[in-house]
Amino acid sequence: MKSDADRVSNPLTPEQSKAQVMDAAHSIVTTLNITVVEAAIWHASCNDQGDPPFRARMRIAYPPASSFAESDAQIAQMVQQLRGAGWSSDPDFHSHGTSLTKDNVVAVFGPQNVSDPNRDIQIYGECRDTTTTKDTKGPVQRVSVP
Repeated sequence: MKSDADRVSNPLTPEQSKAQVMDAAHSIVTTLNITVVEAAIWHASCNDQGDPPFRARMRIAYPPASSFAESDAQIAQMVQQLRGAGWSSDPDFHSHGTSLTKDNVVAVFGPQNVSDPNRDIQIYGECRDTTTTKDTKGPVQRVSVP
């Protein structure tokens, strides 16, 4: 039986996987002109066993809105801006937030909630990194996104 990693065509290196997500993050932050409170990136397995393939993932935290209704309105406006920049809906990606895709990367806008001091955008790269393993995935790294 083939592993998930054996089924990946055109694999990415860990560096390419990270660059894919960083490029998407830069595009989102620049297009939306949002204030980034914190950004972190890591490699995550694409299956429950923690085996390859892996993908880069990122969380971009940005300030909360004054109310839940205002947050919903702002996110709707941000989604429209990104649609104008080539992002589209991803009917195959299911989340509690609003998800968009571009160049096989998915961005999910999480709803504002009372238990988190900031809102966030989660970015998921493609499951094409067959080199990374649970032993080599490394820690979560804080990064700067202009």
